[in-house]
Amino acid sequence: MIVLILLLQQYQSDWLTVQTRFSGESIARQYAKLLRPAFEADQAANQGTEVGADSTLSSTLAQRNYIESVATILVNEPHILALSVFDKDGRYIAPLPQIDSVVSMSQSQGVTPLTYVGVITDNNDNVLGYVNIHMDTQTILESPLALRYQLTFIACILVFLALMLGIYLTRAFYKSRPWFIQAIESMRKNKDT
Repeated sequence: MIVLILLLQQYQSDWLTVQTRFSGESIARQYAKLLRPAFEADQAANQGTEVGADSTLSSTLAQRNYIESVATILVNEPHILALSVFDKDGRYIAPLPQIDSVVSMSQSQGVTPLTYVGVITDNNDNVLGYVNIHMDTQTILESPLALRYQLTFIACILVFLALMLGIYLTRAFYKSRPWFIQAIESMRKNKDT
């Protein structure tokens, strides 16, 4: 029983880890795909040889406006604490509120955030930039934890039923033991005679 309980706890821990990692990595990939058009437009403007300084500046402003509008929508999700966008050299490019550190966020929010980095790539898998997402652990785990408690309750019921079955089997054995002894002795008497 102890081994089963320990295996159940290990399974639940692994399940929660997979639940949080899968959703975070999936969200980081999707957000990177949403931000790709701005980076591709900027890359195309930088590669143009006949592009003037004014068009490069307007392209950079358009890129930042697009990133800012997409990031504002993404931050409104209930499980997203913060979002940062970086270029391929790791420089912060989105004019959004920056976070000093994950530690300061953890102290101010009272929750340990999950951090995921999504790589923004073009169609040729060249790195264009990065999106850094800080997610609220409690919001993500709200549904899986409810299911975990249900699974624990079911396991407790199964343990109780196994104990009851064991008690009744033991009782049946001891109640039927005199009958078995009497049957065996009568068989011996029949053989001896």
